[in-house]
Amino acid sequence: MESEAHAVVVGGVAYGDRSRIVRLLTRAHGCIPLWVANAGKQKALWHPMAHLEISDLKPGKGQGLWMAKECRRAAPQLTFRRSPERSAVGFFVAEVLSACLEEGAPAEDVYELTLQALDWLETEEQVPWIHVKFMAHLVEALGMMPPLDDDHGMWLDVATGDYVDPEHATKSSLSPEVVSLLRQIPGMNFGSLQRLPWTRDQRKPLVLGAYRYVQAQLGKQRELKSYDVLEALFA
Repeated sequence: MESEAHAVVVGGVAYGDRSRIVRLLTRAHGCIPLWVANAGKQKALWHPMAHLEISDLKPGKGQGLWMAKECRRAAPQLTFRRSPERSAVGFFVAEVLSACLEEGAPAEDVYELTLQALDWLETEEQVPWIHVKFMAHLVEALGMMPPLDDDHGMWLDVATGDYVDPEHATKSSLSPEVVSLLRQIPGMNFGSLQRLPWTRDQRKPLVLGAYRYVQAQLGKQRELKSYDVLEALFA
C-alpha cells in the first residue's frame, strides 16, 4: 500500500457510461488496472502518457482492479498536450508499453525510461526522433539488445533473435546497418541523432523491427495501431 505514488497512463477503456479502467505504469507494481468510478469528472487526466500523482493506491477486492483515493497531474505537460506531433508520439510510446509489459510485473528500468520519455515529449526539439530513441532504449532496458555480429553482413531474424545469412533473411529481418544503429542510439544524444543521414523510410525498419523483435522475445503478437499516424505526421 502506498500513500502517494507516481504513475503514467499507458492505456484504458471505458466501462459503462461513467466509469473507466485505466492502465497505469508504476515503479513498484509495474502495469496495473485502476478502477475510476466517475471518470468523466477528470476526463482530461486519462490520455496516453499523462503523468499522475495518486493518493492511497491499493489493490481492490476481487477482479484484480486497483483503487485510489485521488488522482491529479504530477506535471502540467502543456507543450506535450498542445502539440499534435508530440501527442501522437506519446500515444505510440504508451501503446508500445501497454503491448510489451505484463500486469503486476515490476520493471523499474522501463519505468525510469518512461519518465525520461515524458521529459523528451515536453522539452525535446527533435520530435521525429523521440520514438526512434525510445525504441532503442526500450530494447536495452528489457535486456534484449542484440549482441554484436561476429560474422559481418549477417541479418537479425527478429522471430528467433539469431543472425542469418542474407539469403535466408525474411522481410522482417533487420539489416546489419539497422542493428548497428539500434545498438548505438542509447549512447547518442538527440543532436547526434539529428545529424544522422537517415530518412524517415530508413528509420521505419528500426522502429517497427525493434518492436517486432521485443514482441517475439516475449512471445507476443500484438500489432501496433498508432504508427501509421506518425508516418502521416512526419511524412
